[in-house]
Amino acid sequence: MKKFYFASTLVILALSAAFIGYGMYLNVTSESYIGTMLASRAVSLSGLRVSYRELRPEILIRYAAIRTRMQADVAAQIDGTIDELYITQGQEVERDQPIVRIVNDDVPLMLSRANADIAKAEASYLQYVSTAERNRRLAAEDAISTSELEMSISQMDASKAELDAAKIARRQVEQQRGFQIVTSPLPGSVLVVYRQPGNYVSKGMPVAMIVDFSKLYFTALIDDERIKNIAPFDGKFSLLLNIGNMTEKAFDSAARASFSEGTAFGIEISNVSPPLSEDVPVRSVTFEIDNHLGVMEFGLYTDLVIRKNTSKRALAIPLAVISDRDDPKVYVSDADSNLAVRGIRLGSYDSRYVEVLEGLSEGDIIITSGVEGLDLGMKIDVNPEESM
Repeated sequence: MKKFYFASTLVILALSAAFIGYGMYLNVTSESYIGTMLASRAVSLSGLRVSYRELRPEILIRYAAIRTRMQADVAAQIDGTIDELYITQGQEVERDQPIVRIVNDDVPLMLSRANADIAKAEASYLQYVSTAERNRRLAAEDAISTSELEMSISQMDASKAELDAAKIARRQVEQQRGFQIVTSPLPGSVLVVYRQPGNYVSKGMPVAMIVDFSKLYFTALIDDERIKNIAPFDGKFSLLLNIGNMTEKAFDSAARASFSEGTAFGIEISNVSPPLSEDVPVRSVTFEIDNHLGVMEFGLYTDLVIRKNTSKRALAIPLAVISDRDDPKVYVSDADSNLAVRGIRLGSYDSRYVEVLEGLSEGDIIITSGVEGLDLGMKIDVNPEESM
């Protein structure tokens, strides 16, 4: 009986050991299998095939005060009361076009007095001329002395000087009368009307402001990297802005045309200081705007885009995949379909794409999303898109 008990116990222990050993074998082989499967599994990512694109380099200027160089106040040249106003706010005027008539009641009196002074001086001059001519005849006959002749000639010359002075005085009064009509010093638009009929004005007081809106300009401080993006400056550029981005008007002008988002204006770069040949971090750049249609007002604007009119064909990738412009890198799929990183050198850019000068070739696949939390060298499966 005891032999049977011990035999049964040994069989049970042997079977238990066999089951435990088999379980351990299965566990080891399963972990190995799972590891092998995980190692061979590829992570699916989004990507883009690098290709050549047409770029129109541009820069964004956050803030600019747009002004005009051609503006002038129409100022009174004489004291008086505004009798008639020939213009209205927003009206287009030509150079020398009448703007306002100012009445000075003293001018007619001064002109009458000047005419009377001239008449008196002319009569006196004619009398002295007659006396001098008579004395010349008498002196030729030795009827009077030479000193008497010289005195009459001197009196005639003095009388002529008085007549000339009276005529000059009348011209000055006539000039004052001419000042009663004030004209525009330049062609343009009436931006502001300061005075109305019946208002008294003093000499030098502004009556209206005339502005030429056809040529506007602004100067901005732009860092070196951005201004070089649109170099060289010998071509034409476009200015894109939205009327909604005007934060403050210089004046509340009337009858100005509106423009919508994306309206483009011709613009040129007239000055860059210091020039690009000097190594400085920031440059002062002056832009000249072609506003011949008169749809833009001068004032303070935000978010102005300066874009080159001519495009540039370049190997380019989306700006969105560049996280650090100072040390640009992109994630790529290497020859073994593993996740890798590659340093690149950038060139020109527009609002969406940036030129790649070194580090990538046409047809390379860059990863556009989904690399967060992944390790370099991991197996990846990239589905390249045509654009982004």
